[in-house]
Amino acid sequence: MVNLVIVSHSAQLGNGVGELARQMLSGDGCKLAIAAGIDDVDNPIGTDPIKVMEAIESVADTDHVLVMMDIGSALLSAETALDLLDPAIAAKVRLCAAPLVEGTLAATVSAAAGAGIDKVINDAMNALEAKRVQLGLPPHTPSSPVVASFADDRDVRSASVMIRNPNGLHVRPASRLVAALSGFDAELVLEKDGKRATPDNINQIALLQVRCNDPLTLLARGPQADAALAAFTALAAEDFGESAEIAKAENPAPAPLLTRVEGSAVLWDLPHQLPGLQPCTDVLQEQRNLMRAIELTLDDLNVLTVMAEEKYSADIAAIFSGHHMLLDDADLYEEACRIISEKYCSASWAWDSVMTGLSKQYRQLNDSYLQARYIDIEDLRNRTLAHLAGKSVAQPAISWPAILIADDIFPSTVLQLDAQQIKGICLRAGSDVSHSAIIAREAGIAFLCQQYDALKNIIPGDGLTLDMAQKRVIRPQAG
Repeated sequence: MVNLVIVSHSAQLGNGVGELARQMLSGDGCKLAIAAGIDDVDNPIGTDPIKVMEAIESVADTDHVLVMMDIGSALLSAETALDLLDPAIAAKVRLCAAPLVEGTLAATVSAAAGAGIDKVINDAMNALEAKRVQLGLPPHTPSSPVVASFADDRDVRSASVMIRNPNGLHVRPASRLVAALSGFDAELVLEKDGKRATPDNINQIALLQVRCNDPLTLLARGPQADAALAAFTALAAEDFGESAEIAKAENPAPAPLLTRVEGSAVLWDLPHQLPGLQPCTDVLQEQRNLMRAIELTLDDLNVLTVMAEEKYSADIAAIFSGHHMLLDDADLYEEACRIISEKYCSASWAWDSVMTGLSKQYRQLNDSYLQARYIDIEDLRNRTLAHLAGKSVAQPAISWPAILIADDIFPSTVLQLDAQQIKGICLRAGSDVSHSAIIAREAGIAFLCQQYDALKNIIPGDGLTLDMAQKRVIRPQAG
């Protein structure tokens, strides 16, 4: 647990920041103490090391105490207070360079949610980013998928491998990497072309864009560094669980002679929950609502994983276990919590902002296979928003041979289709290498995408033919 001390030259400012911060609190998840101004009626502006020391002592019944300061002598007073404190208490204290008001609010929310000291400090230090974005300013630091490093290179060991997976480290092999490296008592960092990511975050790994034939290095330090490096090289030797796929790619079976698939047109709108920016009165309740919706979505993904293995194969099941790992990312939840606390908005609006932003990051990648994973993020976004709204996720209900026409389609939707009735899926947009396409092909459902103009003015019930050899839609003749 992390408690906070607010140090300011002005008693009014310190108390005001404390009052704002307490609006973020519910229960005893984080304690606040204030050391502001000095006891001089004529010259009340200043800081007092003794006050700072006493404030720290008053909230020292915790793992860590984070001291938030304004300017000048506030830092000097805090440093002096550390010298005056009992060493056992002083060892718990960290001084934070974040801006006093925004940093304190962000730190309070993070600490109240149970984050560790490093995460609380990071949230405080990044508290100005939302304001920069709102004002149209560039981010303070370049938006990069990798924010991982060691404080120094002392005792760091490494192992490098060459990636053989045809589609690089996409979601499934990346999820196996995360699982293989979890639990080691070691600091671990992945490195590719000078860019770094922590191997416990599947989104960071995916955004590294590790492609086939790319070198990938694991840096490790700590008691179990050697064991982690050995696990990494062993997993790479097995191609991160995709050896069978690589063998298939190197020795492809003759392609089936797909000719034509016929059915009646069924129009399907991609389900989208579109939350408006609604104010909230209870920040912590909104954060709890979001946590519950994420938990329900994770439960859904467990069910979908079992369904995929029963209907098709372990490889298809791995898509949804990968989705589980994508969603079970504390950074996504914490970023949404930060937005809720800063904007006093609904959990739905904050989650939509976070997941839409992540989807855009995938869309902007220049690797087509990784780029196609945007629809997985959209699938997770929509399902979680449905739980927040208390709604069920829509699914086509069709009892005749049909061609499903849509702009795009979620992987979870394709998984649940009846392949006896859905003969083909034809999309205006979408991707041939998306998980939706992979599942459709496994199910024996014809899949065409990027058909745009060919699907204009389709009427439900129109008899359509998908010419799979020419990758085109044949429409009924007029008259």
